[in-house]
Amino acid sequence: MPQRTIRSILTLFTLALVSATIALAQSSTSSEAPLTPTRNNWQIAQSVGSSKGKLFVVTLDQPSRRQTCHIQSFTVDKLVCSRAIGGPRTYLQQQIVALILPGDGDLKLRLVLGINGGLAVAIWGTVVLAATCPPCAVATGIVAFALFSAAGAILYGDDQPDRLLYLAPGQQLTGKLSFVQS
Repeated sequence: MPQRTIRSILTLFTLALVSATIALAQSSTSSEAPLTPTRNNWQIAQSVGSSKGKLFVVTLDQPSRRQTCHIQSFTVDKLVCSRAIGGPRTYLQQQIVALILPGDGDLKLRLVLGINGGLAVAIWGTVVLAATCPPCAVATGIVAFALFSAAGAILYGDDQPDRLLYLAPGQQLTGKLSFVQS
């Protein structure tokens, strides 16, 4: 009976690991197509940015700093960003130097931290159960190995970098922002 349970748990974790790896390997190309040829077009930035919900904004008064913007509204002449504390912040098109689509590094970090938390629990469970229930300790050790492998697979995968969505005519990104993928 315990071997059957261990096999079913291992099968479930293997399927979850394979599914997660395949899901992370998929790349979305629907929003990438309009970005490359016309990066100075405000209307394309408006349509793509509105569908994403989050952007980084670089303004004329702070050209070396990018500010996070959770889009509340995006019109032809202005961008309104909601904030957790305080009222919404409004940027006119003339104030904006660049709009940057955030990459998936933040999601990757959250996933790896969550998996590492599960890994710590599995290792702790293995140590605690080693004396009282050796088959249970083996099962939690296998789960720990699977979580360790999942974290490695996520970190090994290629992440999507931040991408330049809009650059105002005649403007140029400087400093560390100049490394944003066009």
